[in-house]
Amino acid sequence: MTGTFHHRQELLRREAEAQLRDRPLPTWQKRVLHRFAAERDNGWYPLLNQFAPHTPRQRPDLVLVGRMGVLVVLLREAEPDWEDSRAAFVWTAELLAGAAIGPGMLSESVLRTVVVHPIEHTGRKGRSADHLAITEDELDRLLKRGERILTADEALALAKHLDSRTFDLTPIMWNSQRIPRQRGSVPEVLQEPVAPPSRWPFRDWRYFLDDAQLGAVRRSFSGPAQISGPAGTGKTTLALHRLAYLARRGDGKLLYTAPLDRVPERAAGRFAQMAPELSGQIEFTSLHGWARDFLAGRGRSADVDEQEVRRAFDAVWSRDEVLRGVRNSREYWKDEIDRVIKGRGLSSFDAYRTVSRKGRGGQLPADFRSHAWRFYCDYERELSERGVFDHNDVLKRALAELERRPLPRQYTGVVVDEAQELTLIGLRLAHAISGDEPDQLLLVGDGQQQALAGGWRLSEAGISLHGRGEVLRNDYRNRGMVLERAGQVEAINRYDEGPSLPLSAALPVRSGGRVVEWHGKDQERALLGALLALDDGASAAIITETESATEHWLRVLRDAGVTALPLATWDGRDTSDTLVGTVLEAKGAEFRTVFLPAEPAPPADSREDRETHERRRLVAMTRAQDHLWLSHLH
Repeated sequence: MTGTFHHRQELLRREAEAQLRDRPLPTWQKRVLHRFAAERDNGWYPLLNQFAPHTPRQRPDLVLVGRMGVLVVLLREAEPDWEDSRAAFVWTAELLAGAAIGPGMLSESVLRTVVVHPIEHTGRKGRSADHLAITEDELDRLLKRGERILTADEALALAKHLDSRTFDLTPIMWNSQRIPRQRGSVPEVLQEPVAPPSRWPFRDWRYFLDDAQLGAVRRSFSGPAQISGPAGTGKTTLALHRLAYLARRGDGKLLYTAPLDRVPERAAGRFAQMAPELSGQIEFTSLHGWARDFLAGRGRSADVDEQEVRRAFDAVWSRDEVLRGVRNSREYWKDEIDRVIKGRGLSSFDAYRTVSRKGRGGQLPADFRSHAWRFYCDYERELSERGVFDHNDVLKRALAELERRPLPRQYTGVVVDEAQELTLIGLRLAHAISGDEPDQLLLVGDGQQQALAGGWRLSEAGISLHGRGEVLRNDYRNRGMVLERAGQVEAINRYDEGPSLPLSAALPVRSGGRVVEWHGKDQERALLGALLALDDGASAAIITETESATEHWLRVLRDAGVTALPLATWDGRDTSDTLVGTVLEAKGAEFRTVFLPAEPAPPADSREDRETHERRRLVAMTRAQDHLWLSHLH
């Protein structure tokens, strides 16, 4: 290496020294600023607080904009209070609010707070929930390492934006009026909301949102609120950004939960990518998991022996002849108990006799309801004799315990994802955990993706939205061809009465894609051939409706020498294995390629059965980002 680079760095350092000569800054702070200024040629744009070294406690001493994002820098002898570092972050974030980068609005995840100490500092260093603490000799950690998330033009545009928004920040070693635009267009900031044309590929979801998503992230809701929208429109992404937004503005614990076990686990992995410094402030758990841990903390048994629960139900089912004669489906009557009787918290036959069986299909005559109630009572007796209880009991006990003795300190915010899959008891429990205060409860869901039986109305849980809702429309997951094919599925929305939008009305942001409709007899051979023809490293999943079909395809793949992994055990991280699982196990996930093999049609004894089948099919199809393979047996 020649000395040219170092010579240029020294010239920049001396120029910065001359520019800052009249500033009464401590010597060590001048060294840090000289170091930052010398990075101008590497695309970093420093803006110094004009009050430095007497910067107000809750303001940054410096903001540094570059390819690796926006750094909110505090130059401090001692560690600042968390309120000060958090306030400095929020102040900078508010200045950047609404900055548009191409097709996306800048999110707060592009910002990081960094506290720089003098080299002799011996106190705590490293990452905390509010900032990264380093000494001046560790500046390469900021300037040389990390993922590039902005283009050079975007970094310059954001630096100019900050310079124009406040007199508190002054450019060092660069002048926004004199730096010429590079060839090509530089994205404008504070422009009108960008329409969702398909000519732009959407940027990384961790750092960029569209105007509707960003508006919902930052909106203040006066009570419980709802986010809805078709598959692929970024509801979970919005929810995670919302949690990060709330976490950066308060010190309380937040909760992300869902009625399905794998959804919170995968969301936690995504959040750790987006805002690792905040992960300790957010609790990710299924609603059953939360209830179990809560009861255990109150000294109450909460473990569910699923095998014994199944044996208890099977024992009653094997003795019954009446319900089998009405409808010979074990799962239907199990759902009647789980989703209607116990799922609604019914405690008497009179209540069951008149209750609305929303989403369960037609009217069940009173005499058949009496048989169903006796069946339920026999099932409860079996559970009691075996000394076990089921998942519904866990939710009911947690709700009763909360009513008896509420949480000493409520969460500052609760997000319930896949809310359409909740039972009424689950909804009431989520409401009891959160309360009705502003920005406390956010329900995220889509009725077209309801894969479990039953339904409810928000009013039954004592929840009123009063217009506090957002409907998302832009589809960022599915390419145009995949979205068009999935939109042809007649998936009827039976979820509550809130605002909604069908998948067919979603707007694709990414055009293209490929849909293969295979027709024939040997689907195993056809599917294996299509799977082996995929590009190396392309994430692929085979999604089924039943567990038996999942087991079948796992055997087929393994017998063919294809490495396969059950979706039920997948943690959401990238894998080269082909994933196989049911629709419920695929919730909260997406793959470049999805295979939907044909299965024996489930018994469609009612309109609701057919609707549930179609909704599950829509969920499976919309897991595909680029390539969808559908099988039709003849």
